[in-house]
Amino acid sequence: MNFSIIKKTTIMLFATAVLSSCTEQYIYQNQDFEDAMTVEATLTNELKYQEINIARTRLLNDTIKIPESGANVTVVVSDGTTFRFDEKDGKYVSADEFKVEPNKNYQLKITTKSGKSYVSSPQVLTTPNTIDLETVVAEKDGVQGIQVNVLSFDPTNTSKYYRYEYEETYKIITPHPIDTRITVVQQNGHYNYVKVPVQENIQVCYTTKHSTGIRQTTTTDLTEDRVKYPIRFINATDYMLTNRYSIMVSQYTQSQAAYDYYFTSKKMVDSGELLSPNQPGYVVGNIKSTSDLHEKVVGYFEVASVAKKRIFFSFKDFFPSEKPTEYFTTCNARLYLFSEIEKTNYYLFKTHDYIGDGPGLTPSGFYMVEKECGDCTSFSSNVIPSFWEN
Repeated sequence: MNFSIIKKTTIMLFATAVLSSCTEQYIYQNQDFEDAMTVEATLTNELKYQEINIARTRLLNDTIKIPESGANVTVVVSDGTTFRFDEKDGKYVSADEFKVEPNKNYQLKITTKSGKSYVSSPQVLTTPNTIDLETVVAEKDGVQGIQVNVLSFDPTNTSKYYRYEYEETYKIITPHPIDTRITVVQQNGHYNYVKVPVQENIQVCYTTKHSTGIRQTTTTDLTEDRVKYPIRFINATDYMLTNRYSIMVSQYTQSQAAYDYYFTSKKMVDSGELLSPNQPGYVVGNIKSTSDLHEKVVGYFEVASVAKKRIFFSFKDFFPSEKPTEYFTTCNARLYLFSEIEKTNYYLFKTHDYIGDGPGLTPSGFYMVEKECGDCTSFSSNVIPSFWEN
């Protein structure tokens, strides 16, 4: 579950505690509010180090999640197996790789450093499934682009509830290759410009982005458990399609209870009606405090089967006779005189890259472009992803 959704749900919890049907402005007092435990946990049938995020939200206007440090976190299985989770980089990661197995109950148990205890209801693995991805030229809101659809079918008709996440990666090629950099050295009280060859690749990079928010669908109103879900639409003019694009979609088969929790959480966040007298403010999950029965816990412990699919494509695969977007920003080279460069205390060399000398046998300046037009490592990574296919 995306943590921003949990945080917003938590904010609504506190808002409900302090707001009535009165619409006059309310002066918020920070010290009057309790804090709440937030839990983000989805265990799957994929063999990996499973992760659990546990944090605490303290104030209505607090924009930073506060990790719950020093907790004892375990997942107990009905066959007697216990998986320990260790704190690492602000989250809890299983000490060993494992995957959730069918026909077993899994229960999350948390004991905080202060001695508070929390437990989830037992959860069982949902029906394993498979997915495929379909790409078609489509139009959305009058704009042409590529529509990526998830295709899935469960012949047993027992899945019915689905949640989706995706990560997308695209190739970047800067319009100005940079093979030389300028450094400034001081010699005998004078500053000199020294040209230094660039040793690494800074023209080709790969950027990865992750989906946010909650995406769900259900087949309960259909005669068969068949899914065709529009997971991603990309405008044809989007630079992501220019060179090479990849998307990996994860489909989580949910229980009805998990689906209802996520659905209601999304509905609350999307409504934005914090001041409504009918605002529920708090969605009850499946985690409770065993130390204080009145304490509210935000989040859900989910056990779900996951199916993943990755595909690659580019602009020319769908629009072979058309020209793609050249770059995501305008890149115009400009001549910067030495006097201009010196006025910035040579700071221009941090924001711009050298592409050539100015005119004349004794140039009075350098032609330069902004960093993002020549050095893609200034905003992305030049490491080729292990999954990448050209």
